[in-house]
Amino acid sequence: MSLHRPQIRSDDDPDLILSALTEGDLPLIGRWLAEPHVARWWDPPETGIAHIAAHMTEAHVAPYLIVAPGRPVGYLQLYHANPDEFWRPRRLPRETYGLDLFIGPSEALGRGLGTRAVRLSVRHLSALPEAARLHVDPSPDNAVAIRVYDKAGFVGAGAIETPDGPAAYMIREPQRAILSAPRAKESR
Repeated sequence: MSLHRPQIRSDDDPDLILSALTEGDLPLIGRWLAEPHVARWWDPPETGIAHIAAHMTEAHVAPYLIVAPGRPVGYLQLYHANPDEFWRPRRLPRETYGLDLFIGPSEALGRGLGTRAVRLSVRHLSALPEAARLHVDPSPDNAVAIRVYDKAGFVGAGAIETPDGPAAYMIREPQRAILSAPRAKESR
C-alpha cells in the first residue's frame, strides 16, 4: 500500500472519493485558492498552484481531489513527513504521515465533507503497516479545521512554529485491526 493511488474510497462512505489530482484539475484548484474561506489559510493561487503542481511529482506527497457525491468539492494532500525538509530535523516517530485539506466551493461548507475526507485519509494511512503516527498542523486560529481534526480522533500535542506561522500540532496513533487469538474451548 502506498500514498499514491488512483483513488481512495471506503465501503463505509461510498459517496466520498479521493481521486488522484491531475493537471486538468489545477484550474479548479486555482479558483478555489482564491475563495475567501480558502485564501485565509492557503497560499494565493499564483504560488499555491505551483506548490500543488510540484506535489504531483514528489514521491513523499500525494495530492487528491475530494469528490462527493460525484462532483469535486475540495483538495487534500497526504504526505510522508520524515523526508520533508521542514519535518526532517524534528523528533518524529519514524514513519509519521500527515495531511492537509480544504473544501473549495463555499456551498459545500458545513456539510461534514472535511470530516469525512479526514476520516477516509486516516483509514488509508492507518493501513500503511509502517505508519507510526499521523499528524496535522492547522493554524491555531482555524477553529473549523481544529474541530474537524478533533472529530477524526486527533488530539492536541502543543504549539509549533512552521514556515506558514504558528500551528496547533495535533497527532493520532494509527488505528490497527486488533486480532485476538481464538479462545480455547473449555473442557468439562
